[in-house]
Amino acid sequence: MTYEGFRLKFRNKVYLPLTADFRRKKLKIFDFTIISNNCWGGTIYESYKLKKMSPTIGLFFMAEDYIKFLRNIHHYLNSELYFIEPEQSKYKEELSSDSRWGYYPIGMLDDIELFFLHYHSRDEALQKWNRRCKRINWNKLLVKFNDQNGCTNKLIQDFINLPYKNKICFVISEIEGSENIVYKIKSPKKHKHVMASFEPFGANRIVNINNVINNL
Repeated sequence: MTYEGFRLKFRNKVYLPLTADFRRKKLKIFDFTIISNNCWGGTIYESYKLKKMSPTIGLFFMAEDYIKFLRNIHHYLNSELYFIEPEQSKYKEELSSDSRWGYYPIGMLDDIELFFLHYHSRDEALQKWNRRCKRINWNKLLVKFNDQNGCTNKLIQDFINLPYKNKICFVISEIEGSENIVYKIKSPKKHKHVMASFEPFGANRIVNINNVINNL
């Protein structure tokens, strides 16, 4: 098992369940929605033992597609989700070196791709996507991004400029002029983007996610 894999397994299977009740006491609201480009949203709900009120759970987007999704989110959420074979993905070259490639469903919403990394079948992915779309609370919405999956400084700037009231972004390199939106996260030096296991939750020393949620 890789170092990152070990950290994720320990965090998700041991640490979060043991500490969720304590962390939940720090919240003032419980019906918020997180739209995320990766599995961070699911981690946050699990860190408080809360119902998942977002369709973007257990999946990831490539960065360019994610920004496109956020720019026209109502259009994409109202589009029919269907599935393609791995060979049909426009991101096959970038992603096929991962040992998990081909073992998880790949969905399409119009012209963007969704990679259902933590789903075992298309039926499971479709059912949970449709069910959780209906739970979205547009009045308590947090939109999250990070610097992985083909992200560029331009895409980070595009994210900063999106007209969402509550946004947060995690990066490995400093981005000037983006206080209270973009946070630099320490990750192993050999990595070029923030590792999932290093993304903050709870009362992190870099950013207090409890407070971010309570202020939605």
